[in-house]
Amino acid sequence: MDTEEIDLLTGSLREVLAGAAADVPGRLRELGWDDVAAADPAAATTLLFTEKGRALSAAALLDDAVLPLLSAGLPVSQLLCYPYPGSGTRPSSTPRGTTGILLRRPEPDERLLIPVADPDGVTLAVAAAGEFTVTSLPSLHPEAGWYAVAGPTPAARYDGSAWAAAVAAAHRALAAEIIGVAERALGLAVEHTSTRRQFNAPIAAFQAVRHRLADAYVAIAAARALLAASFGDGSQPPAFAAAAAAKARAGRAHRLVSASAVQVCGAMGATLEHPLHRYVNAGAVLDGLLGSSAELTAELGAMIRATVASGGEIPLLVEV
Repeated sequence: MDTEEIDLLTGSLREVLAGAAADVPGRLRELGWDDVAAADPAAATTLLFTEKGRALSAAALLDDAVLPLLSAGLPVSQLLCYPYPGSGTRPSSTPRGTTGILLRRPEPDERLLIPVADPDGVTLAVAAAGEFTVTSLPSLHPEAGWYAVAGPTPAARYDGSAWAAAVAAAHRALAAEIIGVAERALGLAVEHTSTRRQFNAPIAAFQAVRHRLADAYVAIAAARALLAASFGDGSQPPAFAAAAAAKARAGRAHRLVSASAVQVCGAMGATLEHPLHRYVNAGAVLDGLLGSSAELTAELGAMIRATVASGGEIPLLVEV
């Protein structure tokens, strides 16, 4: 995509995502987003989820990016059961029981696709949502509209070899969304420091404030660059690791941006009246889905240690 196309699509996406109650998937279809994604998957994923993060949209768009990679040859399923936070990239569901997160409330007859952590790897199960207990999931980001699901794991199981590729696709989308959240948080900090005056000057002119904002900007730029570099053919382990690294870097960038934004906004930034807290909380919650920045860093470190211990070379995650 060229700059003009990106600007045009950005404006269209902001209109689509502006309404909290809007049918976002339906409006994206009307916009012809499937054709955009087919023509340039990397740019489309980055643009869509970055704008979703900036808008704090609760639309369950991640399912649309992940389910097609998992559901080929399986019974029709409408929602993916994501691992419960703290599980990293490994499913929290086991043969003994299903636990996880749904990105929206399901209808009883909608079918869930459940990744299951079996002793020999990941398998997939499919069952109607009505067979499980579904409860609203309280979190720092109530606008997310996520639900916890729990119940017995279905006995019928399907091949889950595509799980790693699906997680990589989710990591890229989530990295873009977290970056969008961080960009808007930084924008709010810039707006505040540009209008708040002390000693007859905007506080954005003070060196300490400028350094904070500059560090935040660099962190976002680094995360954005790593995300762009992580889009490979998606079929090799290094590509999976690059996607995990991109999400980990986005989570770390959001944490730095949040700390800097709250600091420079002072007491105002810590109030419920100021919108900054919504972006601080949203990014923290998104960071925990499919592996937090700390969990993914630990997983990448374990992979590198195992590779070196077996006599291999440290893998190059992205081309430089």
